[in-house]
Order: sequence, then C-alpha cells, then structure tokens
Amino acid sequence: MIVGFLLAIVAFAVLWQVLVRFVLTAAGYNISAPWTEELARYTLIWMVFLGAAIGVRHARMIALEFGVRKVPAKIGVPIRYGVMLLCIGFFGLLFWVGLDFLELGRSETSPVLGIKKDKVYWAMPVSMVIMIINSLALIAETISLDRDIRFAADFAPED
Repeated sequence: MIVGFLLAIVAFAVLWQVLVRFVLTAAGYNISAPWTEELARYTLIWMVFLGAAIGVRHARMIALEFGVRKVPAKIGVPIRYGVMLLCIGFFGLLFWVGLDFLELGRSETSPVLGIKKDKVYWAMPVSMVIMIINSLALIAETISLDRDIRFAADFAPED
C-alpha cells in the first residue's frame, strides 16, 4: 500500500512537470515547477527500495534460478539457502553503507525542496533491515511448511 501511494506521488509529480513544461508553455503560460523533479526523484528512491524489500519476501527478485531448479534437491536446496545467507550478508553490508550516507545527508540540503537529504538516504538502511527480516521470514516459512526454497516464488501470493 505504501509503495502504491509512493507510485501515485511519482506519477502526479511527473505528470505535473510535463503539463507545466510542454502544455502550459505551448498555451503561452511560462511558469516553472522545479519541485516536481526533486519530489519525483526522492519518492522514486523510497519506492524502489521498499518495493525491493517486498520482492525479497516473495522471492521475486531478479535471479538466475534455472540452474538450481534443474539440479536435484539435495544439491539445489542447500545452494539456494546459501545464496539467501549471502544476500542477508550483502543486505547487512548495504545497511552499514546506508548509515554512512546518513552522515553525509545531514550536511546536505536539497536545492529546491530545502529538505535535509538524510530523509532520502534513510531509504537504504530502513529497506535493508526489512530485506533482512523478509529473507529470514522466507527461509523460516519454507522450512516450517516443508517447501522447496528453489520454488519459493511459485508459492508467493499473487497481489
């Protein structure tokens, strides 16, 4: 729901920017709306990171799965769990990198909206924590329901 709301904000900002730049200019009204570009960019950043966190929970991230799906379960399942653990480690690394960005963002202000950029940079550490939690939840779910993790995306609910 949050990601859908963010998408609506991005769509509104981009539509307004197009209307102001092309339609109103062609009609003889020369106004500008510089806030639309920043709003769309910052909202898109949050939308992508939160959307990726949802994708992790449902095993819908882009992956080359044909290899582990073709090998026997005795080989493919441990490989898939190993990859999930590597992803969790990577998300942890990105969490720490995101914290470094927060320090940088506290000293930067966006030129048009005038907000501290750390509000934008919070998207990374927040989403990485959610990705770690969602990865662990996916692992726990496949183990508790005795499902083959290689096919976890096939069991994900359709929204």
